[in-house]
Amino acid sequence: MAFKLGNRRGKPVVFRKQLEGDTLAEANMDGSITIDPRVKQGSAKEKRIIKHEMKHVHDIETGRAAFGDGWVMWEDKVYFRKRIDGIPVIDGPSGRWPEGHEAHPWEQEAINAEKK
Repeated sequence: MAFKLGNRRGKPVVFRKQLEGDTLAEANMDGSITIDPRVKQGSAKEKRIIKHEMKHVHDIETGRAAFGDGWVMWEDKVYFRKRIDGIPVIDGPSGRWPEGHEAHPWEQEAINAEKK
């Protein structure tokens, strides 16, 4: 049985760690969420970010999504990550877009979750 950190009773385990570039947060495969210290604790922005990342955590927990260093799985299809001119991109179902771009369907759903 796998050890799970996050999403206990709807409350994620949140870690604070400096993230690369303009990334402010990320969901982790263990169900936890990492938030960059640039995001003020308790702020409206942090609450919105947590809702966004919780959608990713939910998708991971239900098997709809998974990821590794060089790939993203969405709805049973694997898409590869690469760097082009130093920019991390994913060749996803809607084309080649930078990581975190709203054109990726998993990001569209997480953006919608921010509003709930």
